[in-house]
Amino acid sequence: MKNRKRTALLALLLSALLALTACGGDAQKDGGKNDVIKIGYVNPTTGALAGNGEGCAWVVRQIEDYVKAHPIRVDGREKTIQVIVYDSASDQNTCSVMTQKLIEEDKVDLIIAIQTPNTVIPVVQVAERYGVPCIATQAPIDPVANSLEEFKWTLNAFYTLDDVYESQRALWTQAGHAPGSGAKVGLLFANDADGSAWHSIFVRRLAEDGYEVVDPGQYPSGTTDFTNVANTFKAKEIDVIAGTNIPPDFMNAYNAIIGAGVEVDCVTMGKCCLLASDVEALGVLADGIMTQVWWAPTNPYSSQLTGISSKDLDAAYAKDNGGRTMPQPAAFAYAALELAVHTFAKAGTTERQKVRDAIGSLDVDTIVGHIRYDNVMNGLPYARTVLCGGQWQRENGQLVLKVIDNSLHPEIPLTGEYQPVNATKKQ
Repeated sequence: MKNRKRTALLALLLSALLALTACGGDAQKDGGKNDVIKIGYVNPTTGALAGNGEGCAWVVRQIEDYVKAHPIRVDGREKTIQVIVYDSASDQNTCSVMTQKLIEEDKVDLIIAIQTPNTVIPVVQVAERYGVPCIATQAPIDPVANSLEEFKWTLNAFYTLDDVYESQRALWTQAGHAPGSGAKVGLLFANDADGSAWHSIFVRRLAEDGYEVVDPGQYPSGTTDFTNVANTFKAKEIDVIAGTNIPPDFMNAYNAIIGAGVEVDCVTMGKCCLLASDVEALGVLADGIMTQVWWAPTNPYSSQLTGISSKDLDAAYAKDNGGRTMPQPAAFAYAALELAVHTFAKAGTTERQKVRDAIGSLDVDTIVGHIRYDNVMNGLPYARTVLCGGQWQRENGQLVLKVIDNSLHPEIPLTGEYQPVNATKKQ
């Protein structure tokens, strides 16, 4: 009798537990997914592009914590976000594999494609193949737009390569090589998607502006022997070196060029000379190198989402990261996550098509400036972001990137003036 009562009591408790589970918790069935919006993020944490990936974990923590304190109402309930980050090891194949993993295994609701075309293009291609909404940034519009015939799920926010050319031309002008001067510009581009897109624009526009193009040909990324490039530049007596390269390629090329006795008035480089950690590796050869400035702590922009200013965000980063200035790519990582949060708040759902449409309708202020996807290139919707020209200069013995040209965006304050100092020029 006692056993029958005990069995009946256990059955009753089990029924109650099942009922409670059924009532409470869709979240229990799916491990809490219904309470969390999942965002996939592939980052070059290691490898040749690791400098671009610096600050990713810190930025993710800032936005996750903000949304935890200010949940988003999506699908009828308050939700937080979970940003799932995988390391690409700066390898394009790994980018594709990790993006597929995010979609198939982690069931993310949105993908962020970021940190140079080397990462963005393979991530975008997988997101498009699976039909997952994708926010792309920190990769010039042209190479991304040229990477596919059709874009249904991706929107990009950055600058065009015409913007880059005009920014670098302004820097050459400050160094005494204005359009029509006949200055000889030596090109240094890899034969990858990024280098090919830059090469096409620069060859055309240099000729239009009366420069003499010195083109030793595009090289395979990962090349270590740049003897032909150095000899070509030496024989032609170039005035300017222009290009975009991953840091190891530029290091090898630049050492070969200097070793051959090439002397130039200015070096303008994208990608490889954006970060202090990369240029410091060049020692005195870094003095005077010029590059793009997409974001600086002095920029007059604040986040519409969190209310923080560029200056205060940089201060917060420095406080948690040994006093280091916040890297430019980290600011774009912050902006990408801002856009993701705005997207889900606006969509009010995780339904893919509505999420994609919500991205396209954004009209918001971010830490990198105003974002509105009101342009299209080769079917890729994009928003143009700020681009200025900078120069690495010594300040109390330390290399500091100074904004020396704001001709494309006069609202950005200058922080320095051009200095005719470059280790490639004999004094």
